[in-house]
Amino acid sequence: MKFSLINTFFFILALGAVGCGAESSVDPAPNPSPTSPPAATADILANPNVTHQEMIGFGGALTWWSDRIVSSPKSEEIYALIFDDLEIDILRLKNWYYPSDYPNNKSPEQMVSNGDLTMFNATNVFYEKAKTRNPDIEVMLSSWGPPAALKSNNNLREGTLRKVGDRFMYTEFAQYWEDILDNIAFSPDYLSIQNEPGYVNAGWTTCAWAATENEAMAGYDKAIESVWEKIKNRAEVPKLIGPETENQTAWSNFMPFLAQKDYISHYGWHPYNFNEGTQIEHTDLWLGDIKTRFGNKPNIMTEYSNMSWFKTGRFIHRSLTLANASAYVYWELVWGDPNRTDFPLINIDASGNYNTTGYYHLIKHFSKFIHKGYRRIEVTSSITSLEVSAYINPAGTQVTYVILNPDSRELDYKIKVKDKVVSGLKGFQSTEGIYFQEIKNLSPDSSIKITQNSITTIVADI
Repeated sequence: MKFSLINTFFFILALGAVGCGAESSVDPAPNPSPTSPPAATADILANPNVTHQEMIGFGGALTWWSDRIVSSPKSEEIYALIFDDLEIDILRLKNWYYPSDYPNNKSPEQMVSNGDLTMFNATNVFYEKAKTRNPDIEVMLSSWGPPAALKSNNNLREGTLRKVGDRFMYTEFAQYWEDILDNIAFSPDYLSIQNEPGYVNAGWTTCAWAATENEAMAGYDKAIESVWEKIKNRAEVPKLIGPETENQTAWSNFMPFLAQKDYISHYGWHPYNFNEGTQIEHTDLWLGDIKTRFGNKPNIMTEYSNMSWFKTGRFIHRSLTLANASAYVYWELVWGDPNRTDFPLINIDASGNYNTTGYYHLIKHFSKFIHKGYRRIEVTSSITSLEVSAYINPAGTQVTYVILNPDSRELDYKIKVKDKVVSGLKGFQSTEGIYFQEIKNLSPDSSIKITQNSITTIVADI
């Protein structure tokens, strides 16, 4: 969410070590047995005849630390982990276009700081590496704020859009976005004009917006419309996603003014009103409201990492099944802060050395076998405590199940698909500390054991 970790508003967890070494492999552990006697038995039945949202996929944000990746002597290993092993379908990048003396100078070779220039160039390189590994990956570009010349306080940090006389600088702001798209080395698939428009912080680039203009603050609604009018005739036009609000309160403030805007193609949201102390069931009401009130367009969870390992899995499940999220973008794809090493998918130090964590494997349970174009389908379990979602590929030949067991019991279950014959199964299971273990000797009739607080991915050929 943010670069500085001094502000502890969002990060109140007590962190423990869950890193699993410098490679993506884990220590050998017994394979979950498909034949052990069950404590309880469940039938898990997917129904391809009842479909829900079309998926964009799963991914992560690389807003800082791309410079460490591209300069790392192990960069190819890191690219392989992200794009070949995780197989992510969506990538969120940060805008680093802040030319010195903008708008008089628009050259990215002369930035406000050498750090901005380094990150600008590294982001361009990382994008090219991503597209080389996966030409179909979709990229979202999000901005933390406009340049100082367009800010009310002449500073990248805090403030709102500058006002001249009785007019906020919406036209100039739209031109800034035209200049961004003219000067970065890629064309993003999605564009977000402001990360968390209701939030400001003195520690890093932010900009405060009101949902609609008032005397003191510029209106997000006018700003995004101005940007659209400026860029809509470009040869390559990114989809506008908004409002990327920071929490439920901001979402409620901004969304009523954006929901009917035709030029906004996707809704984006951050759930930082939740944390490790939140009972997972207490997330259900808001997630359900996202679908109920704003289900007219696809929505994407574009930034979050604020819960423990298994609880994060349960929250992803709810985002997909209650909010009907079409994509889930984990916040810390790669992170370089030595004081926060548990939550990132991949940690990287100043020398380019890295290690994966349990969260890497948690996201892999979703990202590896669910991709763009898949559809979430109806699925039921005879044991209601299991949290299950299912997804069918575009060809209709494969169903992916993601199964979480928060039950106090070890359970056995069998995989079924309504009106279809299951011809083959493969599966992987994780518990915290023992990750992505292949379930051996699976057949279509196997009874599969699932332990408490585990996440299991089953891929059924039909």
